[in-house]
Amino acid sequence: MIELGMSQFFALILISVAAMAGLSVGWDHLRDRSAVKAVRRNTVRCRICGTAYRREGEPKIQRCPDCGSSNRRGRDRRLG
Repeated sequence: MIELGMSQFFALILISVAAMAGLSVGWDHLRDRSAVKAVRRNTVRCRICGTAYRREGEPKIQRCPDCGSSNRRGRDRRLG
């Protein structure tokens, strides 16, 4: 049988609580990063008026709700 002293028992409890808190903080950080990436993927910024809006559907070309200009979703590969 395993024998634990009082100080070892409290140290074991303290270490396990600290480990659970660390894992919880790490999990929240990863979840927040994935949420930020999802928002970035679904947001389009108009190249004419600068309005940020949510993309709708799957077409590559999205229309700006404010000025009506066509905007390509995804990364802009043009120079300038």
